[in-house]
Amino acid sequence: MIRLLVTFMITTIMYCNTISKNETAIETLLKREVEQGNTPSVQYFLFDKDSVIYKFQIGYADIKNRKLVDESTTYNAYSVTKTFTALAIQQLAEKNLIDIDEPVKAYLPELPYSEHITIRQLLSHSSGIPNPIPLNWIHLTSEHKSFNSNDFFEEIIRRNSKVKLKPNEKFAYSNIGYVLLGQLIEKISGLSYEEYINIMIIKKINLEPHELGFIITNQDGHAKGYQKILSLTNIMLGLFVDKSKYMTKAEGNWKRLWRFDWNS
Repeated sequence: MIRLLVTFMITTIMYCNTISKNETAIETLLKREVEQGNTPSVQYFLFDKDSVIYKFQIGYADIKNRKLVDESTTYNAYSVTKTFTALAIQQLAEKNLIDIDEPVKAYLPELPYSEHITIRQLLSHSSGIPNPIPLNWIHLTSEHKSFNSNDFFEEIIRRNSKVKLKPNEKFAYSNIGYVLLGQLIEKISGLSYEEYINIMIIKKINLEPHELGFIITNQDGHAKGYQKILSLTNIMLGLFVDKSKYMTKAEGNWKRLWRFDWNS
């Protein structure tokens, strides 16, 4: 018994030392990103299913007003939303409402893509469906009520109806693939994508709207978006969007983005 206890203590100490060393390395890396001007701020959490193991924040949530980021600062999720899409698809499959190894066209027959492309291949980015640059897939939040997602993506899909790869030939990231999964969720559930994610995922893990959701309920607690002025991405943005519409004047080395929504 004593031997087991000593072994456990030694193992615990070694584990804690490892965590401590990793924390130092993580902080060094993240501080460097902010200090070298690669990002205005960083919010980092390491956690398991029960608790937060480690957290670290640095930088500004609002550059102009010199407001520092803290552990309650929220950010846009962007493509992390694909995790929720994949989970929703798995939920529908568990309820036998869909079969992920069936062709997507069995559920969305109007699609111009091959009848051999399966839901599983959309999930794993192996469908071969193109991935056009989505930098202009945005609209101002003030325009959201008049925005029609279905019309927008009907045109995107029409212009990108030819696949470049055969299904399951190789991994090739595709935003369109996940747009189709979102449309599938809506068709099978009878709910909008946002309604389904809120009801079937977010509410089930007891998160409040100000913690996670599709609407920013606390503007003051949300990090403002920025684009670095001297960057390749900033140059590219000028080729796809009207920067005078989506960006403010310079704030130091950055231009702040007006609130916008992704076309989804």
